[in-house]
Amino acid sequence: MTSLVDAILEKYGPGEDESFDFIAVPRRRLESTSSENDALILPSVLVLDNSGISCIGDKTKLKEMCHNTTELDLTKNHLTDWGEVLCLINGMPKLQFLNLCTNALENDSWPQAPSVGAFSQLEHLILNNTGVSWDVTHNLLKLCPIVKEIHLSLNDHDDISLPEPFQIYPTVKKIHMSKNKIRNWSELHKVGRLFPNMEHFVNIESDLENLKSNAEEENTIAETFSNMKSLALTQTKVQSWEDLEVLRLCPVLGDLKVLGIPFLEEIEEKSRRQQLISRLPNIQCLNGTPISDCEREDAERAFIRLYMDSEYKPSRYFELEALHGKLDPLATVDMDVCTKLDLEFHVPFQGRKERLEINTLQTVRELMKTISKIVGLPASKLKVYRRVIFEGDLLDTELMSMYPKKNLWSYNMTHEDVIVCDHKDNPSVVKDARVIFC
Repeated sequence: MTSLVDAILEKYGPGEDESFDFIAVPRRRLESTSSENDALILPSVLVLDNSGISCIGDKTKLKEMCHNTTELDLTKNHLTDWGEVLCLINGMPKLQFLNLCTNALENDSWPQAPSVGAFSQLEHLILNNTGVSWDVTHNLLKLCPIVKEIHLSLNDHDDISLPEPFQIYPTVKKIHMSKNKIRNWSELHKVGRLFPNMEHFVNIESDLENLKSNAEEENTIAETFSNMKSLALTQTKVQSWEDLEVLRLCPVLGDLKVLGIPFLEEIEEKSRRQQLISRLPNIQCLNGTPISDCEREDAERAFIRLYMDSEYKPSRYFELEALHGKLDPLATVDMDVCTKLDLEFHVPFQGRKERLEINTLQTVRELMKTISKIVGLPASKLKVYRRVIFEGDLLDTELMSMYPKKNLWSYNMTHEDVIVCDHKDNPSVVKDARVIFC
């Protein structure tokens, strides 16, 4: 059984030569003749993950050694007693960050009357995969008056219990509750009640099925989540557009992540993004990518055209029609001609010449992915050129890889053209290649 004190001495004791932001902590004098320079050197950030720690050890020595410690990582240890954890925090008066991830803490071990004061410096609590209950979470938060961030993922929560008497935690800004078993937004609605100043909420890879609340909760969602700026619902089980459209009611929500949701994955990528942008006018950044004014207008117009001939039209359709007016259908363009070209393909640095069939409806990036598989190198290591050939004569050479988003059809290629792939680190084997500015 290893104690925290022993683990600190073993890792950071005399003889260690590591580059840290060191602080000197005088050792407790055993004799009056002890030198004042006899000190244990500790970093302000202690990392003791996977160290077999199951208890604190000598609490007096812990206080002497760690009174200037600001961060402590105890991931994957063997702590089980919340009483020990409270003594640990109490022994580090300047502690701001505590990571207890993957310690099997027993909820029944919480002391009936904790003999500790408030932890007035602790701002970040990582309690993932600890099995912490909501009752213990409330007890702990009551002792942490300035905590800003709390992680409660992987704790098998299927509901959220409220403290009695009810109280709020106004200092908390960030909450992570991923990989939980909560299915209904009505439970997550309690998060907004408990943490009214929450700005960032991460709830990914969970069992969440809907965002619809009862009438009373829907009427108060703007007030309950009045400060929520970002929300991550990636890989949840949300089932409909109606669920996602509820997020329009969150007044400052601007950053949304909804990747890997089954019903959305059934929609082609471009249309999926356009529909999300159109239905959620408050979102400014979607799945990590900012939405420009131009992209939003294009998406909204595409949304109108998507539903203009549909018997069922969502309410957002009429809002956008009022904004953009009635639109004409896009002209149908026959792209069957020249969408497939069989071109010569040269790889000089591998001494290869072969044929390559390309789809001119693709982008340069998609072409480079295909070429990457052929030459066995990542696209980031490659340059791709187009040799413009007319009646057997070389007219021009263009560097295509400079513009990965450009559509291949815009090059107006013919069956005589040659695609050349070069290694990016090699001196150019294609002389006088021209960059076409778009």
